[in-house]
Amino acid sequence: MRSPRLPIPALPATLLVLATLAGCGPSERSRAEERARANAPSPPATRAAVEGESAPDTLREGPAFVARWATGAYEEVRIVRATDGAIVVGGSCRFPDGTRIGIALLRPAANGGQENAAATTATVALGRFMGGPLVPVDGAPPPGTQVVRLTTPFGPGDQAPEVLRAAEDGRRFVPSGGDARPVHEITLEAPL
Repeated sequence: MRSPRLPIPALPATLLVLATLAGCGPSERSRAEERARANAPSPPATRAAVEGESAPDTLREGPAFVARWATGAYEEVRIVRATDGAIVVGGSCRFPDGTRIGIALLRPAANGGQENAAATTATVALGRFMGGPLVPVDGAPPPGTQVVRLTTPFGPGDQAPEVLRAAEDGRRFVPSGGDARPVHEITLEAPL
């Protein structure tokens, strides 16, 4: 009498169950660590202080790092990693339509500071903006904390004349300090 044989389609599923029971799959500890990382509060965003703006509240919403402000030039900034590894930055702001926002992905520089690894420009439309994908020349940045800087200059030639008028030459967003070229700038650290 022949012994019963498993049907061929059941063999891969059976092997998977046996491998998991033998400890070849993810352990309960690694799954618990993964859940803890996913639910951990995001580290605080770092930013250059701009007078009259609140500090941002930061959180994770699915794959996005989100910073939200109660007052100031930005309402919300979202930073995500695209499927190809690029970093994408977008959000909503109080800048006038047509405002150009420079967005840079930073990395450590040899001198101990930070340097641009990739940069793009976004234009505000209906209070929203979205930059192009940020990918350094040497490839997508590795997983970890990504430092992103948003810079909005309001000097002559930096913005269209109608934007400068609506922003009162930047005075609506940058405290007066006698600077001939007001610049609004924030820097965020996003764990991605």
